[in-house]
Amino acid sequence: MKNISGERRRQGNFLIDFGHASRRIFLASLVISSSLVVGSRIAQAQDQPANPKPIKHQITGLCCPEREKDLREAFAKLPKFKLIAIDYENAEVTVEYDPAKIWPGEKPERHVELFSNEIGSVSRFTFRAKPLRTKPMDKLKRIEIPVAGLDCPGCSFGAYRIIFELPGVETASVDFKKGLVTALIDPEQIDRDKLKAALQKSGVDIETAMQP
Repeated sequence: MKNISGERRRQGNFLIDFGHASRRIFLASLVISSSLVVGSRIAQAQDQPANPKPIKHQITGLCCPEREKDLREAFAKLPKFKLIAIDYENAEVTVEYDPAKIWPGEKPERHVELFSNEIGSVSRFTFRAKPLRTKPMDKLKRIEIPVAGLDCPGCSFGAYRIIFELPGVETASVDFKKGLVTALIDPEQIDRDKLKAALQKSGVDIETAMQP
């Protein structure tokens, strides 16, 4: 007499194993299909002619007028990007390039990040890019803080980074010849006292001759 229970158990195990195998085959086919779709999109983008267009980015690291030369030299190392204009006052650049051609398959929301990596890679990451500011100029406030001891571009860049990385600071600049730190801020997030405190905490001497 056959062992019915054992036979059913073997059949059940077979069905379970078969189900697991089918599921693995199905998942593998999805991965392969996704790879083929991405590969196809990349190939299509590479085959299409470039369609460059002027695009604006806000640039960090443009801390003084002398840095414009450094920025132009950085772009000279990036033939895929054509520098059209530098707006020092607003810390913005206009660059002509085709994102779809340079980064095929990437989502548009990642383009600023990818561009930032490109400009950073040829400038020892002293230049980076960020999205253009959205807050109107009439909602922002310009603050000037006289400082002492910033007698070289390197010291100025250090002071610039202290200020620029604070939340609420839209743009910043440092004039080591005049001994002046300037910041365009969102008054709802930061004020003069917080800027001064950040500079003093990092060892920058604040002059008292110029009043707010």
